This record gives sequence, C-alpha cells and structure tokens, in this order.
Amino acid sequence: MARSNPRNNTTQLHPEFNQQQKKKQNFQKRQRKILRNRLFVLFGGFFLIIGFLAFTYHEQQQKLAEKEQERIEMNEKLEAKKEENQDLQTQIKRLNDDEYIAQLAREKLFFSKKGEVIFSLPKQGENDKEKADSEN
Repeated sequence: MARSNPRNNTTQLHPEFNQQQKKKQNFQKRQRKILRNRLFVLFGGFFLIIGFLAFTYHEQQQKLAEKEQERIEMNEKLEAKKEENQDLQTQIKRLNDDEYIAQLAREKLFFSKKGEVIFSLPKQGENDKEKADSEN
C-alpha cells in the first residue's frame, strides 16, 4: 500500500512498518531513560549509604579516642589514689606508736617534756615568702 506525501512528492512504502519502527525506537528510548534514572537513583543511594557509614565511623573513632584519653586520666588518678592510700596506711601504723604521737604533740601543739625548751623555726617555704613580702 503506497501512500503519497503531498509535501515532498514521495511515496511511503509500508507505513505500518515505519510506524512499528518508530514505536520500537520510542520504546527503546524510554527504556534507556528509565534505566539511566534507575542507575542515578542507585548510585545516589549508594553514595548516601557510604557517606553515612563514613560519618558514623568518624564519630565512633572520635568517641573511642575520647574514651581512651579518659581511661588514661583515670589510671593516673588511680595511681595517685593508691599512693595516697599507701601513705595513709603508713600514717595509721605510725599513729599506733606512742612515741610518734608524743613527737607530733610536741611539734604541732608545742607540748614539751620537763626541762625541754622548744624553738619554733620557720619552714623553708615560709622563710622565702616572708623575704618576698618584706621586699615589696
């Protein structure tokens, strides 16, 4: 079935075949467009997930570093408390000694034995402080 086109004086052969080819081309274009859109969405989702995972990893690394620093500080405090505890245990043992208690009473409260004279001398730090105050 030949049809003539009045504009360019050409006869179209098998217009049904041409229409089928155009429909097929349009369908393939739509399919490619749909595929491209799906790929964009897929890659967008992929990058969002990767970004979220990277952000979460970074946040956890920061928290881990903070906890490690806190652990180091707590270990230092623990060591200081252990030393303080050791000093207090030593002082408890010394306070059970009557001679040590008598010596403390003489030093701190200025008690003396009969015939004993007590001289109170400033400590090294107090002496330096007094000199600095007198110079000002």
